Amino acid sequence: MKNFFKKYLWLFEFIGVAIILAVGIFAFVKQEVFLYIAGFSLIVLGLLRVVPLVKTTKDNLLKIIYTVEIVLNVIAGILLVVEGGKDDYSENLMRYLLGAVFYLRGAIYFYAAVLRKESTDYLQFFTHLILLTLGVVVFVTKFFTVTNLAWVVLVLAILSAFFIGYSGYRNYRNFRYERLAREETKKIIKEEKPEKVYEDPKPVKDDVIIPEEEEREELNV
Repeated sequence: MKNFFKKYLWLFEFIGVAIILAVGIFAFVKQEVFLYIAGFSLIVLGLLRVVPLVKTTKDNLLKIIYTVEIVLNVIAGILLVVEGGKDDYSENLMRYLLGAVFYLRGAIYFYAAVLRKESTDYLQFFTHLILLTLGVVVFVTKFFTVTNLAWVVLVLAILSAFFIGYSGYRNYRNFRYERLAREETKKIIKEEKPEKVYEDPKPVKDDVIIPEEEEREELNV
């Protein structure tokens, strides 16, 4: 199976290019799809995080805070999904809700790490610092709109399709050249192999055995 995927990697890359371009163009044409993507992302992340997060948190106050945060995330996700089903959807709703979600996540993290002494590391620190900053930027500026996201996704889809398509082209070219090399090698081996010459078998001569009595008579004569 591993050799199969390695041999036909170019095929999966070509299919991936088609899917990426289709998604990018569809998202550009149907821009409300971003509302569905953002909404379902918040809902899924909230529902899948709630049980492990609450069970592994020892601080009771933080348990309540985390639960409230997840409930707010799910509500924000539902609002985005509902908004995506409208014909005259608001482009700013996603900006406001996602900005608030990012900022809330960063603020709760720093509250838990600084005031409640929850264990953390450098990666979590810088990640939540970025989320906190991103929340303010998204909420205040007007760049994070559905239209701008559609352009960003379209450009990323085209660039990704180009690089993956080029990789698929190289893999397919190598696949064809390897196949051609094998066929040429078989042809050369077949030409160099000597043909077998079949000769008629030589007749076998039977030995003539002279009986002893006949030999004696000849001697007497």
